Amino acid sequence: MSSADPIQVISELMRLVHNMVRVGTIHSVDHGGPGKPARVRVKVGELLTDWRPYHESRAGGTSTWSPPTVGEQATVLSPSGDLSAAVVIVGLNSAGQPAPSNDPNKTVTRYADGAEIEYDHAAHALRATLPGGGTAVLTVPVSVTIDTEQVTITGNCLVKKTLVYQGGMLGSGKAEGASSTAEIQGVIRVTEDVIAGGVSVVNHSHGGVQKGDGTSGKPIGGAA
Repeated sequence: MSSADPIQVISELMRLVHNMVRVGTIHSVDHGGPGKPARVRVKVGELLTDWRPYHESRAGGTSTWSPPTVGEQATVLSPSGDLSAAVVIVGLNSAGQPAPSNDPNKTVTRYADGAEIEYDHAAHALRATLPGGGTAVLTVPVSVTIDTEQVTITGNCLVKKTLVYQGGMLGSGKAEGASSTAEIQGVIRVTEDVIAGGVSVVNHSHGGVQKGDGTSGKPIGGAA
């Protein structure tokens, strides 16, 4: 019974060891679908791997979806040295795909369209920036509480149901599309008084009052 050529055996072992951990770039992405996990092919030197699974951040009761992109650097891990059984670990920075920040105090996620979410734990500051035309939707079935000293909205604000306030209301300026500071369609009811131009609706008096069918003069300012 002839034995294998030792040189060939050693060469094969060296090839397998060399293939245990390889670094390459994402060549193509299959985003999968129902019952079909997402997969990637990786270009490692002149070698192109078969379709292989890649590591997400989480893939259980908590799951994430952040598929790799073509050109992203990745590590091909094959404990047996057989690349046909390898798994792919993505997330290696490179000169062509550098990190979105080099600040040790920040955690940053930047998306392909330029959108960015940043938390600066030194400044205790959270910032989310979307590109032009961007939208954001927050869906919460029961309630949302914003516990802060000041909320500033730089654009228009539309409330589609009842607006309730408990700390009073103060404003100025002209409402967009209106000829006055505020315009309300419907009946306004107050439990105490309305003062317009220094004239109390409840306590004002009239001048030029006379008996008969005459009309009194304009209201005279009175105390609230």
